Amino acid sequence: MLAKENRVPDVRLSRSLQIPADLASQALGELLRAIAKQEGPWRGFALRVSFGDLHLPDVGYVAVPIHLTVEKNAKEPRVYDITFNAAKLPAAFPGFAGALSVEPGEIGQSELRLSGSYELPLQFFGRLLDAALMPNVAALSLENFIDEIAAACQARVDQREAEFVRYRFLQ
Repeated sequence: MLAKENRVPDVRLSRSLQIPADLASQALGELLRAIAKQEGPWRGFALRVSFGDLHLPDVGYVAVPIHLTVEKNAKEPRVYDITFNAAKLPAAFPGFAGALSVEPGEIGQSELRLSGSYELPLQFFGRLLDAALMPNVAALSLENFIDEIAAACQARVDQREAEFVRYRFLQ
């Protein structure tokens, strides 16, 4: 659980998906479990922030591999409770606790939502770093995280549909 004095205000981010909510939720669950188990292309999954976002020459990025835990919410469909910390030196980086969910939208569309809060490391020094030296780095890494997850959900569903169409037309 996050200590109240080290918590950053609630994070609420969303991304539009061009896929139905049930398909998006299924893909989301598969992706989160793969990240948690470090399987396949998700081995070594990391939060990323570009150097440009840190007000440095934009020639690369900082990546922090994470250890993610995921559990399907028993009360709400299409909601996954998640936590993550840095895989190495977790005390030196913010930790996050929250949920990823998929909400139905227009026909054939949905919305991916990330909500929760993160805990700043190193007590007072962590708050000082976040406010003065590297403002919004944790928030930017969460923006990049939801962008990656949204793109992966979309790609996974699109790939399945393409495979189904190939199967149906080749018979």
